[in-house]
Amino acid sequence: MNQELFLAINSIRSPFIDEFMNFGTRLGNFWNMLWLVALLLVVLVVRRKYDRLSIVPSAPVLVEMISALIIGYIVSGLIVSALKFGLHMPRPSVVYGNGIIHSLESPDSPFSLPSGHSAFAMLVAATLWRFSGHLLRSILVLVVMWVGISRVNLGMHFLSDVILGYMAGLFGAWCAYRILTLDSTAARRRRLFPTRRWLKIFRI
Repeated sequence: MNQELFLAINSIRSPFIDEFMNFGTRLGNFWNMLWLVALLLVVLVVRRKYDRLSIVPSAPVLVEMISALIIGYIVSGLIVSALKFGLHMPRPSVVYGNGIIHSLESPDSPFSLPSGHSAFAMLVAATLWRFSGHLLRSILVLVVMWVGISRVNLGMHFLSDVILGYMAGLFGAWCAYRILTLDSTAARRRRLFPTRRWLKIFRI
């Protein structure tokens, strides 16, 4: 089924679709992280200078957003690299040959599983999700699907590679959230279980 879905999606061709898919795959490029962080840093500087700019998230929220993106980027990048070079799963062009599938670009690595572009798209969407309204969330979902389908349509990945890439990006975002909330979680535990009070009760 994985191969049949790949061939079905990869066979959808037209000049407009090719350009549309090419743009979608560029959105999922891991190097876009540099532009995204740079943009958020500029927004942070503007927000601190103009404190009454209510349409922009507050400075603490922006700092948390940037930190979560960087941590998640590192975690998901390590997962993608470990799986790619650990499993050595071939790309569709190796499985079928260049004469059977339609490919518009050269792969950035010889291995297929998982999709790094899909992982990055999901990482950004999952990180920004809790800071977003309904409209932005809808856009994030569409972009994630766009990037994933483009990787299959362009002949770079099987659908299973895209799904595992989504999972890697989601796990990276979850790890970033857990790391950033360690201090607040520890503080809540100290309030619920005040160690010194219990030591005095039991005279330890």
